[in-house]
Amino acid sequence: MQRKMLHSSEVPTLMRRSHIRSGYRPLDRELQYYVLSAFDCHNELINVWTHLLPLAVLYGYYIHPELFSIAPRIPVLILYFGVAVLLIGSSMAHLLHSRSATDHFFWFLIDFSGIAIFSVCIGVQRYACSTWDFPLYTYGYLPSLIVVAILGQYLTTCYFFVQKPFWKPREHIRIISCSFLCVWLFIPLLNRYLNPAGDADLSLHLHSRACQWLIVSALFMGGGIPERFAPGYFDYVGYGHQLFHMCILMVTWYLCDAADLDCPASPPGKDNYQVLPLLATLLTTFGIIWSTVKILMRTARNFDCKYE
Repeated sequence: MQRKMLHSSEVPTLMRRSHIRSGYRPLDRELQYYVLSAFDCHNELINVWTHLLPLAVLYGYYIHPELFSIAPRIPVLILYFGVAVLLIGSSMAHLLHSRSATDHFFWFLIDFSGIAIFSVCIGVQRYACSTWDFPLYTYGYLPSLIVVAILGQYLTTCYFFVQKPFWKPREHIRIISCSFLCVWLFIPLLNRYLNPAGDADLSLHLHSRACQWLIVSALFMGGGIPERFAPGYFDYVGYGHQLFHMCILMVTWYLCDAADLDCPASPPGKDNYQVLPLLATLLTTFGIIWSTVKILMRTARNFDCKYE
C-alpha cells in the first residue's frame, strides 16, 4: 500500500528539489520507514534503484571474474572498487537523506565522499596503467591527484554544502572544480591523445566516450532539464537527476571496459604493478574524507530548518 507523500511546501527548503513539486517522504519517521521506502513510490525511488541494481551487474560481470582470475590486476580492481563505492554511497544517500536535516547532510556527505573516492580510483588506475615514464609524472601525479580531487573538489563541495547550503554560487564553484578534476584525470592519457594510434587504440575511444557521457550528465544535473520547463510534471519519473544517474552509469561502463583493455596482466618492462604508492594514495584519501565528514557533521547537527 502506497504511503501518503508530501508537497514541496510541506518539507524544509533544504530538502526540496528545484521544480519538483510532489513525492516527498515525511520527516522524522523510524529508520525502517525509509529503508522500506525503497519499495514504495516517491520522487527518490528511481535514484535509489538506478545505482543499486547496477551493483549486481558490476559484481557479476566485472569484479567476480577479475577477482577470481589467474592473475587479478590490482589497478583494475581499484577502479571497480571506486565504482562500487560510488553506487553504494549514492543509493544510500537517496534512500535515507529525507529523515531529518542532520540525515540529509550526513548522507549527502557520504554521497560526495563516494564521488571523491571514485575520482581518485580513476586517476590511480589510469596512472598505474599509463605508458608515461618520466620523474615529474612518476613521482608527482598521485600527490597532485589528491590535491585536485580531495583538497580542491571534494573539500570545497562539502564545505559549502554544509556551511552555505543556500548560497547560489556554490553550484558554480562545484562545476568549475569538477571540470578541472575531469581534465586532471586525463593527464595519464595525454600522450596517447597527442600521439594517437588510430583504430588500434580502442580503449582511448572508450575513455573519450566516458568523457562525452559525463558532459551530457552535467547538462541534466546542472540545468535541471527537463523539469525546469514543466514544473510538477516530472516529479516521479524523468527529472534531471534521474537522467544524470543514467548517464553516470554509461560513464562507469566505458571506464570499466577501458581499464580492462589498458591494464595487461604484467605491465611492460616491469615484474608487476607498484602497489604501494597506489594504496598510499587511497589510504590518504580515506583519512581526509573521514576527518572531513566528522568535522562538518559538528556544524550540520546545529542546523535548524526553522531559520533556513
